[in-house]
Amino acid sequence: MKKTTSTFNRYKKTIAIIEKSNLKNVKTLKQGITISREYLNEFSSLVRSKSFPSKKEEITFFKYQKPYVEGRLQYFKKVHNYLLEKPVSGISKQQKYINNELNKLDSKKCKQLEFVKYYRLNEDKLDHLYFLRGIDQLELFVDTSHHFKDPLFTTSHDFLVSKIIAHDLLIKFYEKELELLKNKNFKTIIEEVKPDIFNDLQWTGTKTELIELIFALNVSGCFRNGNADIKKIVKVCEELFNLDLGNIHKTFNQIKARKKDSTKFLDKLVVSLSKEITFEA
Repeated sequence: MKKTTSTFNRYKKTIAIIEKSNLKNVKTLKQGITISREYLNEFSSLVRSKSFPSKKEEITFFKYQKPYVEGRLQYFKKVHNYLLEKPVSGISKQQKYINNELNKLDSKKCKQLEFVKYYRLNEDKLDHLYFLRGIDQLELFVDTSHHFKDPLFTTSHDFLVSKIIAHDLLIKFYEKELELLKNKNFKTIIEEVKPDIFNDLQWTGTKTELIELIFALNVSGCFRNGNADIKKIVKVCEELFNLDLGNIHKTFNQIKARKKDSTKFLDKLVVSLSKEITFEA
């Protein structure tokens, strides 16, 4: 049906703006919820007023188009509830809360694992049973709430697809939240152990020189006998000297690609220290 496809394309363009916005803003989420509901109502009116030209188009609508909208409606509502219910303080409490939410999502997915596999593998051999209206076989209804849904705007599995879509979006959102909390916790630890004396400590060499030094110290076994995570060492140096070292591996590759003086900064350190030792003597 051309009208449903046109409406679907309009929704994708409109909701893309919301998804790129700050989804931790309650007003933005409410806007996403409102828009999604409006488009679902528009879909409902279109489907009631006109029949689909073919079974293929009906399957496309109930397998892809309607769940795309309804999945985002569920997603926005879940994130909205998360913002209102999550602990307001304590990084460990917030992390525990998110992990509990992730466990709930995994538990729900396991209950419909066979259909989840069917959908993710993009199979279609049972689409005529799952995504056409009027299939009166109750054993197909894995989501019992569908028994009371509008039969003109519902198939046995379209709502389950929307749940899968919402699930995937929520997983990405929660994982991003955990990563932000992890970084926030790391910065808090750095601030706690960083004495005031380091506040004005400034690295006045080049960033390339610092990266050369970091790699040299790490491969020499100076940090945890060579078992330290290079990213963590870099993060500590960035926090300590209040700078951004950028892509350290790209810079290190440039150092290795030098035709000569590949250890230019280390050689400079040796010369400077030798001069100081000689002077002191």
